[in-house]
Amino acid sequence: MSGSKLLDSSVWLEYLFNGKFAEFIDSSEIVYLSVLSWHEIKRKLHKEKIEPKKISRSLEFIRKRALFLSVIPEVADYAADISVKQGLAAMDALIYSTAKINSLPLFTCDNDFRGLEGVEMLNQN
Repeated sequence: MSGSKLLDSSVWLEYLFNGKFAEFIDSSEIVYLSVLSWHEIKRKLHKEKIEPKKISRSLEFIRKRALFLSVIPEVADYAADISVKQGLAAMDALIYSTAKINSLPLFTCDNDFRGLEGVEMLNQN
């Protein structure tokens, strides 16, 4: 998976709402997405009361653009340890662990990941 990256939901949402981070999403590079980030994206689109057709189009775009990674036992095991050690919420620990177990850098705008090994913080400005 060399050269690839896992994009957190915050990156996708910035792209969908503000057109940011197109250099990652519109590139030909392989990008990965945790199924948990998929949940966060869909939930946020509904919470923001986005028109259902636009939600469907956005999710279909993501489905075609990203390769999805599931939570497997090794991810859950690592997440339990990192959650306790770093004080991460369960969802964040699982997303971070998905990146670590798959040897992928995690690209995010979410400050909850700041300072963790293998995390690339992106500026929302």
